Amino acid sequence: MSLREAIRYRFDGDALRFICETHQELPSQPPHDRRTLVLFAHFDPHGVVDPYVVYYLQALHALGATILFVSGSPTLARDSVDPIRPLCAGIYTRRTLTLDFGSWHLAWCILHERGWSLEQFDRFVLANDSVYGPLFPLREMWESFSGADMYGAIESRERGHHLQSFFLAWDLNSRTRPFLDDFWRRFQYIDDKWWIIRLYEVGLSKRARRAGLSMKAYASLAAIRASYARSPAHPWAEKLSGRPTNATLFFWDGLIEQLRFPFLKTVLPRHNVPWHDSMAQLRDFIETHTSYPYGLIQSNVDRLACGPPTWRRPPAAPRRSR
Repeated sequence: MSLREAIRYRFDGDALRFICETHQELPSQPPHDRRTLVLFAHFDPHGVVDPYVVYYLQALHALGATILFVSGSPTLARDSVDPIRPLCAGIYTRRTLTLDFGSWHLAWCILHERGWSLEQFDRFVLANDSVYGPLFPLREMWESFSGADMYGAIESRERGHHLQSFFLAWDLNSRTRPFLDDFWRRFQYIDDKWWIIRLYEVGLSKRARRAGLSMKAYASLAAIRASYARSPAHPWAEKLSGRPTNATLFFWDGLIEQLRFPFLKTVLPRHNVPWHDSMAQLRDFIETHTSYPYGLIQSNVDRLACGPPTWRRPPAAPRRSR
């Protein structure tokens, strides 16, 4: 997908033409007894729904969720789709544009095309496959979401104060339903990663504050800072005490060990970005501190041809002679 397609949408407003495959059509009405609506964004370079994604969807489904799954991989291996059919109300693929927000927007358009409404649900969730998890029972985080309008797995001040978008939730009420309707109605496709982050990743929280919505994170900034203070010997201690940074990348171990944070970003074991001394001991850490089946991580890393070579310390850059 290109900038040309993004511009075209501004004129015709037809996101449904981005659909490539329909593996499971959304029914005309949602199930009456599953009152949480989850829009799940997926992408895999091989067109596979990986077992770690199935595990995550099972946990969401167990919360009573109705899940609409949209993949940014235009073609999916059908045998890998089969395990998620009982878990998802609809399964679609699309041409990749505007990253996960593009998948969520297409899901939103599909909902409206099928006649679904937020009035039929009590809670609305955006989630994606950029994390392994849940490392702990998802209900621990889920049941902490009370007393606010908008919730997130983790709070951040990197690039601006926001709830990180890999897991966001709203209690649906007279404030949040109009807010969400307006956000998706005004959505535009963008062909630039940093503008996506600015306008949507960070911008969504900014818009929510302007709309008067109250916000709450499972891992709040206050809790994260207190964890930093308990970790003076952490390899990234100096960085953590400086400018705001992404704790899911630089303090992933402290979040899990001290805050029972239920997610691990996939970029860490796949590519070790940013580089961590401890990544080669990740299996021991996960198996010591969580009940998550580490084989799901290992098989995903092996399939994507990442892993041990990227876990080694990068060679020092050669010094220039004067």
